[in-house]
Amino acid sequence: MGMAVKYTPIKEKKGMNPIWRGIGCFLIVFALLASYLGSIFAVPPLVATGYVPLELLGHIQFPEWVSKVPVINALAGLISGFNNLGLGIVVFIVILVLLSGVFSLIFVGILQASGPSRYSEMDAPPSTHKAKRYKR
Repeated sequence: MGMAVKYTPIKEKKGMNPIWRGIGCFLIVFALLASYLGSIFAVPPLVATGYVPLELLGHIQFPEWVSKVPVINALAGLISGFNNLGLGIVVFIVILVLLSGVFSLIFVGILQASGPSRYSEMDAPPSTHKAKRYKR
């Protein structure tokens, strides 16, 4: 007959504390809101400098075919009502990338300081072997 196979349960790895997911979610929402507010306050001084490309200033203009489609025409009318929207979007994305980078660095630093050790008991010890210098 067949041999009986002994069942050994697999140990689950100790996962991340769920509070970190909540903190990460808060940081995402905070970064989006801070980027939006930052773009609102940063656009007028940028326009005043005069160094902004003219393509980003003013109202967005859509092609003629947009006015022939009712749904798209309504959305285009709403979007074209915002002044300097192109510059606002560019500034929003730049601030968002910078804030996300800063938050990621802070988040990684905290996790490395408070997280589990880098190696587990299943890892091999670091090698003590020193390689000889190659001589020709």
